[in-house]
Amino acid sequence: MMAKIGLNFGGLVRITRNYVNASVLVLAWLFVCGAGYLFADQIFAPDILWDRHIADKTDPIAIADTHLGIAYREDGALDSNGHFTTFADTGRFFDSPGLNCSGLVVSVSRFLFDKNWTLEEVTRDRLGNSGAGAALGKDWDFGWDLVMNLTEGHSRRVIMPDGKSYPVEKYDGTTLTGFDLNDMQAWRQVFSQMKPGRVYLASISKPTNKKGYRLLHYHVVMMLPDSRGGVWLYHATHRSNVHKMNVNSQQGMNRLMSQFRGDRDNSKKILVVEAILPDLTVAQAPAAEPTAEGVQSPAGGQKPPAPQAAGPSVPAQQDQLPPQVASVSQGSTPETGNAVPAVQESGPNLVINHLSGKVFKPIPGLVSHVPTFADPSKSGVKFWFRNLGNVPRQLELILRSPAGVLQYKGSIEPDGADLSVVYPADFGSSQAGSLRKGEYLQEAKIDGASWLANLFAVETPREASPKILNVRVPQAVNAGQAFSVVVEAENAGAESDYGGITVSSPDPSGLKLVAAKPGRIYGAGSTVLSVTTDKIRTKVPMAERWIELWGEKQKYDLAVQVQAGRPGTYPLYVRCALRGVNVKSSVVLMDPASSYAVDQQGFPVKVFNVTVR
Repeated sequence: MMAKIGLNFGGLVRITRNYVNASVLVLAWLFVCGAGYLFADQIFAPDILWDRHIADKTDPIAIADTHLGIAYREDGALDSNGHFTTFADTGRFFDSPGLNCSGLVVSVSRFLFDKNWTLEEVTRDRLGNSGAGAALGKDWDFGWDLVMNLTEGHSRRVIMPDGKSYPVEKYDGTTLTGFDLNDMQAWRQVFSQMKPGRVYLASISKPTNKKGYRLLHYHVVMMLPDSRGGVWLYHATHRSNVHKMNVNSQQGMNRLMSQFRGDRDNSKKILVVEAILPDLTVAQAPAAEPTAEGVQSPAGGQKPPAPQAAGPSVPAQQDQLPPQVASVSQGSTPETGNAVPAVQESGPNLVINHLSGKVFKPIPGLVSHVPTFADPSKSGVKFWFRNLGNVPRQLELILRSPAGVLQYKGSIEPDGADLSVVYPADFGSSQAGSLRKGEYLQEAKIDGASWLANLFAVETPREASPKILNVRVPQAVNAGQAFSVVVEAENAGAESDYGGITVSSPDPSGLKLVAAKPGRIYGAGSTVLSVTTDKIRTKVPMAERWIELWGEKQKYDLAVQVQAGRPGTYPLYVRCALRGVNVKSSVVLMDPASSYAVDQQGFPVKVFNVTVR
């Protein structure tokens, strides 16, 4: 099972669909350099998580992503034995996966905190004020209790816009409810306090007229910041199942707000609690704080250009993200050309992806960063250390690389002195030229004792790749006839934040778009984005399906109902687009990359001619 170098936190047990005769695989994860084995709680993973390689995941976002797409089930949960059940009836099991918002947060938290809580433990009535017959109603503070139970015993703090301290022990679910869910300024202040490598659990509450109740903590979410300034919110809802969105972006926040619309006087609040995860990458160099728009400022203080998305821009409450363009294989033959250049850029040749990190023994006064490239040519990897103490420390680095196991020994001088160790130059390696691609495991020892370890990979960056797989459109129809156009598209590359499929006709008198499923019709006069200008008003209707977080090899389709008008031959435009992964955030990758024809937004399109008889 351990084909590659790996660090993990404990034992992981697979639960098959046959719960009684389960075949069990226990992974004892290797501790670096023969120092022994580390065991945390055994955590039981059902097939759906196992098949998504949760055993290989160590990054918090990657762990949470294994839950994406799991169906919403009312009261749905995963028990401590890896069985899908419900909070209310833990003796009832389901063969099919299903989680509600609380079930999702509990399941992901088990893997993040390396603790196999029972459902009874996470739903404990902490203050004894929400049991049967409680004055405020049974389980009125269910979400509040859940968040506090999961973060108890870990270094935690309440994150409020004012930045002040709010000791949990002094409050309950009525006196500590957080900030107004719709307050964008408050969100910006909260985002500025968030840090990668930490988890943020939140309870959403609202006043209610339900008999016997006046306040309900009715929904919970999890937020995980990334190193680029994104804040990924995970939750489960009736309409969207388990999904995530970058709420430190306008699009993601719009989507969240659209999911929590309420009556004008129904003020919802969100309480955010930060917890430090038990296994953290050693301290990194200070990162730029996310801006209000969710874009991380690079070194030097210059903010990168705002994304220039390729798609409809609608009012905020409609949460429309930048658009997509398409690739093709279909019934009718499209016409193509080369007049419009592709809007895409290539990324760097190599990147360092940090897979996991662990501090075995914190040593006061010693600081390190995660490994970085040693120079712009990317011919080496730099390991950086600083000694703030008043005595020298003996450093030993053991590096398991694609070229073999190498060692470095040296001294970190005291009083704030820095030490940079470069692979391969300082490890006595004869390797020349560019770095070998593959996984690297670095262990650092101080004065002979294990201090920290980093697992990282040197890789060629992967890019998203929009591809239209099939377009079903008739070549000829009768006047007045209603017919369907179905477009199927795939992301043939790396996972993208968003993308979409768009269909339009420049002449509605011949081909009138009537309906789209899934997706929607944007009528003439809608405000959309454009290649040539920031925004335009559409002159003709367009149909679009927008997908947030378009996964690798994930396929989506768009079905458009069209009404044939007066006789003639009319073009139908089809396109697909994905936001680039390793290119600038303003770049949208398209299929077709070029064409002799463009739609009203200026994007290249595949053209399918339909004859109306």
